[in-house]
Amino acid sequence: MSGFTTSLNTWLLRVARVAFWMAFLVVLAGSVVRMTGSGMGCPDWPKCFGLMVPPTEASQVTWQEGETYEAGRMLVAHDQLWVAQRDLTAEDFLLEQARGDWQPYTKHDYAVFNPVHTWVEFINRLLGALAGLPALLLFVLAALARDMKTWLLSLLALVALGFVAWLGKLVVDGNLIPHSITIHMLGALAILCVDSVIVQRLRGLTVRWHRSARWALALALLVTLGQILTGTEVRELVDALLKDGLGRPDLAASLADNHLLYLIHRSGYWVVLGAHAFWMWRMGPFGQRHVLRARNLVAALLVAQLITGLLFAYGAFPAWAQPIHLLMGLGVFLASWGLFWRTTSR
Repeated sequence: MSGFTTSLNTWLLRVARVAFWMAFLVVLAGSVVRMTGSGMGCPDWPKCFGLMVPPTEASQVTWQEGETYEAGRMLVAHDQLWVAQRDLTAEDFLLEQARGDWQPYTKHDYAVFNPVHTWVEFINRLLGALAGLPALLLFVLAALARDMKTWLLSLLALVALGFVAWLGKLVVDGNLIPHSITIHMLGALAILCVDSVIVQRLRGLTVRWHRSARWALALALLVTLGQILTGTEVRELVDALLKDGLGRPDLAASLADNHLLYLIHRSGYWVVLGAHAFWMWRMGPFGQRHVLRARNLVAALLVAQLITGLLFAYGAFPAWAQPIHLLMGLGVFLASWGLFWRTTSR
């Protein structure tokens, strides 16, 4: 029986790690969606143009005489997105429209099909669905192992995953309404945090720190979280400016001149750097190997974030640097978060 329990605990840790990295991969995919402007690549949810497998050619989303369409199928006609109200064989669009076979999709003004945007968004959704599998398996294994704390945490992760999926539908239906994207990011971060706590519990690595070092680490986590949230809001400002036709080389100057939030976020980096430097100083030069690895990882990620931040402030605000900048910020937070849950005060 003890051998079975040990094997089950080993699998719990493996599945927890898979759940964590799958959730992180979803965040990465979501960042690529934002970078490429593919957020509305699929105008409906959970299907894409009413299809389980997204279209690859414009002809698949354009009304074609003689084609058979199922109810819920979405097509572009006369610069408008239409939804089939019943199963039909296309004969005359105007006649079909007049008798109500097609109704305009009024939740947003999508009318131009871009296969790259469609598939980038679809892959993001697919990864989100796949991330649910290890999360569900973790929930079941924790129940079998009778590990109540892990079971409750895995249940919390499942609830958060469902919330993020539901919010994703609202984002699509609302055509990327302001602030919902920030909440979406916060939900994804919550999943990663819960999964990280599960991993740290199952690893069973604990280090005793001086109280001041642990409190300093907690403070660093708070300011880093604030930096991530303000950064997500700045990304929404960037998206709005790009949509209005502003070129990337002019983004930093426009943000600095017109948006206080950008200045707060830009200056906030130095607060984050100082907060992390303080706990690294208080923890001392020595420690267990896994602690030193976490500290060095945080330091490296902070340097990488500074480099991408400089590209935004003094470069041409390159699109490729945006997801990297976000991932570095998440990495700083998650590496520090994992370390916090491996420490106790003395």
